[in-house]
Amino acid sequence: MGILKRGSSRTFRNNKKNMKVLYLIMLPIMTIGQTVDEVYKELIAQNVKHPEIVLAQSILETGWYECTNCSMDVNNIFGLWNSKKKEYFPYNTWQESVGGYLRGIQYKYDESKYSDYYDFLIKVRYAEDPGYINKLKKLVK
Repeated sequence: MGILKRGSSRTFRNNKKNMKVLYLIMLPIMTIGQTVDEVYKELIAQNVKHPEIVLAQSILETGWYECTNCSMDVNNIFGLWNSKKKEYFPYNTWQESVGGYLRGIQYKYDESKYSDYYDFLIKVRYAEDPGYINKLKKLVK
């Protein structure tokens, strides 16, 4: 992959005797405890176009998956916003939010209409931050 290395990944170790109870207690934490490598693999598995750029988007939106009181509270690693309800789209797992990105954003992408994926993100007004594309490019380098 050659992109985006930071810190050590968080792990959850099961105690077989108490696994069922721990799983139920830890489920909300486990669903947001993803790592850069796990997210990249999921993007590939779900056939996301330009996975390096989309990975960088998830990192920017979540502060390297460490934000609190943010879209990650509802397993949304892309900050996908429901403007009708004025809240983040909720997902059962962060992996489901990848599907939400595909259905909500990437379905609009047609390579023949944009010079590159960054151009697409600008034209669909993905982010309000005028420096967003430059930040993505720095992460992807």
